[in-house]
Amino acid sequence: MKTCIVGRFPPPVGGVSVFTKRKFEKLKNEAGTVSKIDFSNKYFPLLIMKDNSNYFEVNSINLFVVFIFFLTNKLSKASFIDHNASRHFSGVKKKLLLFFLKKAKSIYVVNDELKAFYPLEYSVEVISPFIAPCESEEQEIIQTYPTGLIEFLSQKKVMVNSAWKYIPHEKTDLYGLESSVALLNECENLKLLLAIGCYEPKILPESLLNDIERLCSENRVFLLTGQKQLWPVFKYKPLFLRLTPTDGDSVSVREAIYFNCKVVASNVVRRPEECHLYDYKNFESLVHIIRKTI
Repeated sequence: MKTCIVGRFPPPVGGVSVFTKRKFEKLKNEAGTVSKIDFSNKYFPLLIMKDNSNYFEVNSINLFVVFIFFLTNKLSKASFIDHNASRHFSGVKKKLLLFFLKKAKSIYVVNDELKAFYPLEYSVEVISPFIAPCESEEQEIIQTYPTGLIEFLSQKKVMVNSAWKYIPHEKTDLYGLESSVALLNECENLKLLLAIGCYEPKILPESLLNDIERLCSENRVFLLTGQKQLWPVFKYKPLFLRLTPTDGDSVSVREAIYFNCKVVASNVVRRPEECHLYDYKNFESLVHIIRKTI
């Protein structure tokens, strides 16, 4: 049987693109007949139409993508993985999406809460969004890191927080960058690696930017920017922070756990049982858990 993996492949590096890449490589290494279609190719609708695979694994719940499979009469060969995208659908768009997906081969979700989006008559299965990295790539990835990062990680009591970019959210930011930096003012012996894919100093609050620049000069913050895979960092056993109120069972959390790192995460959504949880929006709770865990 020929299988086709459909989705966004890195770059950019992100939870879904990493999963898509690793699933393709896993199937390829298992000597199966496998092809891929990358959404970054603007002609991907034509590629879907031309591909003669028996089975399509689609890492997207996107109405346009689902409609392409409907038009090409391939919905019955396609399984769609909901990586949390369904939360963006409501009203007419939700009704259209569910109408098409009813004809799909199967639907998978990456956490149990996402099943509530689908009517009871739909067959929905929960799968893990984590596929272990290929450790033979470690040195190649480390070579993309800036000078000094490995030395920084080798110190004691290092925390790591990762974000795609700075995104304002309510009174703070979506990924808890402000909270993670503020932790250094409460715990003087801590250090912080900030891994920010798209670092745009101009959009940061002035106070946060000043704190980051000062703490970098004091060697208490290390700034890792650009499209970098993070998993080799976890081999140095830092404390990983997941301070966002979304994406409970994320790839980064699973990677940290896989390499036996401690993880501190918000309690807003369901987390893997290995995580140490704090009360989201309660900074004192976060400080308490950090001091207790690290």
